[in-house]
Amino acid sequence: MRRWLKPSSGTSPMRRGGYPSNPESSENITKLTTTWPMKVNKYSLTLLVQIGCLFGQANQQMLLPPTGTEPQTPILYREYDTVPIALEQPIDPENYFLGPGDRLRINISGGVFEEPITGEWALENIDNYILVDPTGNLIIPRFGSLNVLGMTLADLQDEVSRRAKDQIYEEALVAVNLIRVRTFRILAYGAVNQPGFITVTPVTRLFDCLRYAKGVHKYAHSDLVYLIRDGERTSIDLKTFLMEGNLQSNPVVREGDRIYVPFNDEMATQARVFTEYNNNEVIVTGFVRSPRRLTHIPGYSARDYIAMAGGILDIGNESGCRIIRADGSQLRRALDEIVKPGDIIDVPEAAKSKLFKNMGAIQSLTSLASLILAWMAIDRTTPD
Repeated sequence: MRRWLKPSSGTSPMRRGGYPSNPESSENITKLTTTWPMKVNKYSLTLLVQIGCLFGQANQQMLLPPTGTEPQTPILYREYDTVPIALEQPIDPENYFLGPGDRLRINISGGVFEEPITGEWALENIDNYILVDPTGNLIIPRFGSLNVLGMTLADLQDEVSRRAKDQIYEEALVAVNLIRVRTFRILAYGAVNQPGFITVTPVTRLFDCLRYAKGVHKYAHSDLVYLIRDGERTSIDLKTFLMEGNLQSNPVVREGDRIYVPFNDEMATQARVFTEYNNNEVIVTGFVRSPRRLTHIPGYSARDYIAMAGGILDIGNESGCRIIRADGSQLRRALDEIVKPGDIIDVPEAAKSKLFKNMGAIQSLTSLASLILAWMAIDRTTPD
């Protein structure tokens, strides 16, 4: 580039690129081109510093992420962005009784009114997401507290509509929606594999409750299940539900219900033996198909646990099964003994397996004996 700007001996007033051929102008341009990189570097550095300052201010103005657990999303999406429970059919507002833990959306539209100061027309709309507290009270803004125990969803809408028309607008429109159903705990006891409290919902049926209790005991009565509600015991025939699909024989549970499964007539006197609060696991080891730890089930024998472990191998000794108690004592030939929490069930190897496993050594000894006998026979026949 500098080569093009040098003055030439030609008579043309202009050179390539439109630059004049004046020696002074060429010399000025040469100075400019030699000092241009330094000036550009200074300008670039200044520009970069200004850009960095702008970005720093922008970062200071950005909101920091929240430190709490409350999500920073609109409440509408937070309420509806939940996994819905599986329902048999839509919930009937006339039959759904409210209780502690129900999540509701109450919308009250008061109609169009004129602002007293600006004179503009506006629409008043009250929209609230409310949780029924543990005492059964519902706190509705501008209405106060309302106890909903014993009320259905339809009853609540009627009551809120009445209060809205009395306290706000005569033509108020009220909508009450159930957003999330509550959960509560009921007691399942007796001949179930895991007696105690289970967590259910207002749409859970009796048969599901038994499944949540890990099923019924193997010594449970085959025909009797009792539902105790408000102190009254009702016999439930679940077989009618299973065979005919009759939902009357599989009722929906409520708060305060209790489920009792009796033992069969033969084992009713030993029910206390089959009940255990100790949850230590049982270990099945030895020559079984799948040695493992198993959850203790009251009333189960060593034979039952061995069956749950896949059974005894062909090389296992069924009659030699033993139980090692938590205190170190042992029970021999304990295949039909009742197992206690913390027991170890050991299945030894069968005698025939030990014998055939040592056949290699026996064959070696036999071969050695044959060689010795042959040598002795040869030695006798050999003349002195």
